[in-house]
Amino acid sequence: MIDKTNHVLGKIIIFLSSTMLGLMVLVAIWQVISRYVLNAPSTFSEEFLRYSLIWVTMIGGAYAFHLKKHIAIEMMLNRFSDRVQKRMRQFVQLFLIAFALVVMVYGGIQLVSLTLSQQTVSLGIPMGYVYLSLPISGLLITWFSMTELLIGKAGAESEHDQTLDL
Repeated sequence: MIDKTNHVLGKIIIFLSSTMLGLMVLVAIWQVISRYVLNAPSTFSEEFLRYSLIWVTMIGGAYAFHLKKHIAIEMMLNRFSDRVQKRMRQFVQLFLIAFALVVMVYGGIQLVSLTLSQQTVSLGIPMGYVYLSLPISGLLITWFSMTELLIGKAGAESEHDQTLDL
């Protein structure tokens, strides 16, 4: 059940991130054409690209966290026995859950509520919508960490998992 949920979540994140990235490419092309060909710079494109990059980075980063494709320093951990490694990994997951819940979710919700009344200059959307990516990615990281603790799997299955031991 958990694996299926993680799989569906992964597909949703990939679809949304890919769609947003494709849209960003189109808007960037429009920005170049409007600025250099039409000599009339687009008023919304730079702001749209900036805020879209924030969303793609935060949501994609949460998925990269799930896939264990983030930066990890395994050099010290690999020097311990398997039992100690397992306990240390569990401690790290608990720390990450606490961090994601306190800083990303709670702090993100506070930031969203503070900025919901402010509007962006060109797009005219509430700034809180831009910052909403923080608590959402925090919830995703919390979910992925909790599932790793519960089922004991270190992230999603991947064909090209590689670790560099120094």
